Formats: sequence, structure tokens, C-alpha cells
Amino acid sequence: MKRKFVKIILFIVLVLVLIILFLFAYEYKSEQEQFYNKYRLSKEEIALLEDGDIVLRQGFGLVSESISKTLNEEYKISHCAIVRKPSPDSIFVIHSVSSSLSDVDGVQTCDLKKFVRESQKGTIIVVRFQSAGEKKNKVISDRADYYLQKQVKFDNSFDIRDSTKFFCTELIWKIILDEFNMDILNIDQPDQISANKFGVFWNSPHFQVIFNHQLDRIKE
Repeated sequence: MKRKFVKIILFIVLVLVLIILFLFAYEYKSEQEQFYNKYRLSKEEIALLEDGDIVLRQGFGLVSESISKTLNEEYKISHCAIVRKPSPDSIFVIHSVSSSLSDVDGVQTCDLKKFVRESQKGTIIVVRFQSAGEKKNKVISDRADYYLQKQVKFDNSFDIRDSTKFFCTELIWKIILDEFNMDILNIDQPDQISANKFGVFWNSPHFQVIFNHQLDRIKE
């Protein structure tokens, strides 16, 4: 009986070691891919960007892969951000990221080029809120900057009904809800996962797709 118990313990330990090694190898591979990644937007695409546009991407690593696989949408997306364009020569994004993935917890900025480099090649999609003209569209980035200044933390519980903290899509949902009185995520739906999905940004009359790199991936 004792020998059998020892075998079970050894088997469990072996399984745990293999899982840890797999996770380490996966993350190391992702880090290497990201380090050597030369993904970027063209000058023409950068010129198309406006204040308040929304950038969607598939990131590197196990967390990003798990998000896109769980959501199982038409395009592989794990994260989104809002374009802030003070001038044609100065473009960055505002987004909400967990401290487990960033040095800052919650709403923060990231240089656009860095944001793209941290995306898997060919996964960037840019959309624009349709109910907003150029001046109104800037309201989205202005409001994002407001939450940035307030240093709102990341919503690790992914509870969209609690707006004291934000996960990435929740930030955009809250801004559009407050500024345009439109619930783009339909949070009254009983399925919590649906509130986390990104498909609303490319599969809705409320958003215009400016460019979609994933269409090229599908063709390949």
C-alpha cells in the first residue's frame, strides 16, 4: 500500500515537472519570437490612423493564446487598445494590462510601434467607431486619457458590471457607453464570455474596419 502511494506521488510530481517544462519552453519560444519580431505598419497605414481608433491584435505567450482559443472567433485576437494621436509624428495607444504582463497595472500607454512589435505578425486590425465623426471620435481617446490619468487598475475578475477597474474591452465599452449611450457589448446577455469577445469590433454596423491584416493571413 505504501509502495503504491509512493508511485502515485512520483507520478504526480513527474506530471507537474513536465507541465512546468512545457510552460517554460512555450514562453521561451514566444519571447524569442517576439524579440526577433519585425512586424510593423506601413507609412500609409499609420497615416490612416485617427484619434480614437481601436487597434486589435493577437499577442505572444500562453495567456494570449488561451484568450483567443477560448473565445474561438473568426479572427485570432487577444487584446485591444485605443489610438492617441496628439500629432502626425506622435502616435501611441492607451490600453489596460494586468501587472502579470506589464510593469504597470491597469490603464497605461504604449508606443504604437512597440505595440505592433508585440503582436504576432499579420494579426493587427484597426477599426473606427461609426457613430463618431472626426471630432467626436477624438472624444474616445480623450476619455481614455482621463482614465489613464486616474490610473485605473486592471480588472482581474473580468467583471464588466464593476467599472472601478477595467480589462481591455471593458475600457472601450465604458467609454462608448458614457459618451454615446451605446452598449456595444450587450452586457444584459447572460453569457459573460460574450462580453469579452472582440468580434463586435469587426462584425457590427457601429464600427468601420480601416484595415485588417488577418485577411492576408487567411488568403495564405
